[in-house]
Amino acid sequence: MTTKLISVVLGLAALAAGCASTQMTDTWTAPQAKGAEFSKVAVMAMAKDPGLRRMAETSAAQNLVGAQAVPAYQVLGDTDLKDKDAVEAKLKSQGFQAVLVMRLAGVDERVDLAAPAFATFGGYYGMAGPALYDPGFVQTDTIVHVISTLYSLQDEKLIWSGTSQSFDPASAQSFMNDVSKAVAKSLQKDRVVL
Repeated sequence: MTTKLISVVLGLAALAAGCASTQMTDTWTAPQAKGAEFSKVAVMAMAKDPGLRRMAETSAAQNLVGAQAVPAYQVLGDTDLKDKDAVEAKLKSQGFQAVLVMRLAGVDERVDLAAPAFATFGGYYGMAGPALYDPGFVQTDTIVHVISTLYSLQDEKLIWSGTSQSFDPASAQSFMNDVSKAVAKSLQKDRVVL
C-alpha cells in the first residue's frame, strides 16, 4: 500500500463521523517471555515514507515505559533497511536487546445503512415505505489493521505479537499514538518487557 493511498484513506477517515478508537484484536506471547527484562528496545515502523516512519517510531517509543525505547531511525541512520544483517548488526552493536516492529497490515472500509429505531408501527412504516426508493443515511467506517511484533535480538526469537484495529483514525499522528498506546498496554497486560 502506498503512502499516498494511506494519506487519502486517513484523510477520508477524518471526514467520517464518530470517534476514532483502537483495540488489540489478537495477541500471542511466547510462554518463556512472561516477565522478560529487556532494558533497551528499538522501535521500528515498516513504512516507505521516511516522515511517516519517523512519526510512527517516535510515537511508539514515547508510549512504551519500563525500558529504554528508542526510535530505530535514530540508531540506523543511513543503514540500508533492506539489508537485514546490517540492520541487526547495528542494533546489536548499540546494545539493543529487543526490537518492536510495527507494520500496516491493511485498510478496510465498512459501509452501514444507519436506520433509526422507531417505537411505533406508524413511525416505522412512514420510514420504511420511502426507504424503498431512497437508501437513507449511509455511514462508512475506515478500519486500519496494524501488526506489531517483538523479537529478542539475542536469540532472534519471536517474543510477542499483536494485531490492532483502529476505527476512523483522524490523522496519521493520532492513529500511531493510539496504536502504540494499545500495544504498550497489551505488553504490560501480558507481562512482557514493559
